[in-house]
Amino acid sequence: MPVFERLSLLSRVEVAVCEALGIARLRHRSALMSLSVPASVDLPSIVYRTVARNWAEGGAATNVNRSSQNWRWMLQPHIGATNCSPEVVLERAIAAACLAEGRDDWANQVPVASGLIAGAADGRRAIDLAQRRGEQHYELIELKVATDTPLYAAVELLGYASLWLLAREAPPAHAPSLLTADRIDLRVLAPATFYAPFRLAGLERSVDTGTRSLGHANGLAITFAFDVLPEGLVKQPARNEALLQTLAKRRRLHAGD
Repeated sequence: MPVFERLSLLSRVEVAVCEALGIARLRHRSALMSLSVPASVDLPSIVYRTVARNWAEGGAATNVNRSSQNWRWMLQPHIGATNCSPEVVLERAIAAACLAEGRDDWANQVPVASGLIAGAADGRRAIDLAQRRGEQHYELIELKVATDTPLYAAVELLGYASLWLLAREAPPAHAPSLLTADRIDLRVLAPATFYAPFRLAGLERSVDTGTRSLGHANGLAITFAFDVLPEGLVKQPARNEALLQTLAKRRRLHAGD
């Protein structure tokens, strides 16, 4: 089997980031307790270079028309009867609330890598939530409630942003509107308790600075931040008539930044 068939578009990303930070795993909470990102480490650039190498080695640019689902704009409220993941329950509740109110400025489970590398297990990679904030301005959201770490979530988003940049350079024949955006805000959205054990201001600042530089190099505006999910949505998101109004009250983790 050719090497590229065993590749994922996000292969080696965690290894590259962990080596740069001198930690073992992105999911290790202990590593994040005292994490300090050296000024010489540009995490967005590291992730982008790694994903770009996988993209080139896998011949992804030649497969952009294989799936029409990548970067689609759609709401999917359905959830399996046995799926009790708090992230999935909340995400689908948001999608259902948007459909009930006739909103088309939100999407969920936006695929980013389906069919781009033959044999790769990338078909399920998707952005949890996305919101159109204005003309050519979108927000991509990684939703976390009770799993992973803020660092892991940040790197996930950087991987998706890298795929977005590469997809812009080699768009499918019928490019979705998301690929024509010129401003993207990357947001980890999680309860305050998800962030509470960690000091994240330095990490957020470092990732945002690197993200802005990466965007500028491509003639685009890209930002990064940690956002706090309103507590009411964590406790009981389903059948909440005010769900979207509550969601709109989400705030930055580091106020005033």
